[in-house]
Amino acid sequence: MKNKDLIILEKILDYCNQVDEACEMFGNDYDKFTKVSVFTNACCMCMLQIGELCKVVSDELREEEKEIPWRSWCGIRDIFAHQYSNLDYQSAWDTIKEDLPDLKVNVERIINKQ
Repeated sequence: MKNKDLIILEKILDYCNQVDEACEMFGNDYDKFTKVSVFTNACCMCMLQIGELCKVVSDELREEEKEIPWRSWCGIRDIFAHQYSNLDYQSAWDTIKEDLPDLKVNVERIINKQ
């Protein structure tokens, strides 16, 4: 794996941890996620950044690590960047609770192989 990819993966992992931290801070409460803008913005900005980082991962890493839905994460970035004022809270929450943990596990696995 390229050193650049390792740096990108470490940043992705950091953003995953920041989302976990925000969720913990607000009690993993969906209602708070929909009503407390600081919570919403913290999580969504991290996911936007994750998507941005997924766009610059090397083609080699994408080919080696097909378990990660790289294109989907890039698409999430585009949604948060261009349609944030019409945020679908339930979809965002589902991404945080269902997709982000899988991403985190896979990124940790890849980093630990190094």
